[in-house]
Amino acid sequence: MKKTILAVAIPAVLLAGNVSAYEVLSTEDGSVEVFGQLRAKLEKKENTDIKLDDGSSRAGVAAQYKVTEDFDVLAALEYSLADEFKNRYSYIGATGDWGKVTIGKQYLTADDLWGVDNSYFYGGSHIVEGMVSGGKHDSSIRYTYQHDAFYVDASYALPEDDTNPEVFELFGGFKVAGFDVTAGVSKAEQGHGAEGAVKAGTLEDLYHTVWVERSFGDLSVGVQYAASDIDSAENNTSLDRTGYAVAGNYAVSPKSAVYGGYEISEYDVSGLLDESGDATLVYLGAVHKFNSFFRVYGEMAYADGTTAGFTNNKNDWKVESGSTADSEMMYAIGARVYW
Repeated sequence: MKKTILAVAIPAVLLAGNVSAYEVLSTEDGSVEVFGQLRAKLEKKENTDIKLDDGSSRAGVAAQYKVTEDFDVLAALEYSLADEFKNRYSYIGATGDWGKVTIGKQYLTADDLWGVDNSYFYGGSHIVEGMVSGGKHDSSIRYTYQHDAFYVDASYALPEDDTNPEVFELFGGFKVAGFDVTAGVSKAEQGHGAEGAVKAGTLEDLYHTVWVERSFGDLSVGVQYAASDIDSAENNTSLDRTGYAVAGNYAVSPKSAVYGGYEISEYDVSGLLDESGDATLVYLGAVHKFNSFFRVYGEMAYADGTTAGFTNNKNDWKVESGSTADSEMMYAIGARVYW
């Protein structure tokens, strides 16, 4: 999953609406919008045929109504239009000058903010989060507060008798000397055991990250550090992962931009399996936005090395070698139509 959030835009995204949404109802008391995007992707990897797919198209509806002068209620629902019609998120909440609270199925803070990744296809290998939490949760509470000089974003996900991981996340950002600084920590814990019995084991993931971004005219640059420590009390295995990245985006014109990034990820497994490895990913791409409703983009990437694989199906926690690339090149072009 790629959030494709351009570097310095992250704080503004927190409370922003859907730029290309179509307003179907607008009164003094509130509004209802429908939104979505159809995506097409053409991809070529080494030793494989060209592949064409829908690129994770989706559609949804959002509503917001005024209750008092400083208290609005809201709701949002989005479905995937890919291989199967599947709910991506659905939540209700409230917002005002005091911030915004949402409850339901939604992206958790760490996954939604993501980090320094300008790519449409291949970037984000250094962002080592979400292996236990899943990045999105069926039963979660999220709070955001946006100020001119800083913002706060926190999530809590309910375990519900170990049917889901329990997740605590706290992120914040501030501006200093022209730089946007974001830091955060996430703790996800998945219990394991028969219902009503003592847990047979617990899986914990402690993730933390910090990234810094700045714009220099038409050029935006960012750097990020991320780390995760996953421990399994059941099989005495520990997986440590670390990621580093630098990325940039240059506006060639008001509608066109080129972007790129360099990412390094490392892992070390100890316990039942002793293994370590690292991987490098470099991507370069360009995007042209004809207007707010239509854009095209292309990207190529170079990958080399091995990443850590991980399985968490609540009954079989396993760490093993993940994807491996031997100086491989990848290419993709895509298009999106919004409404």
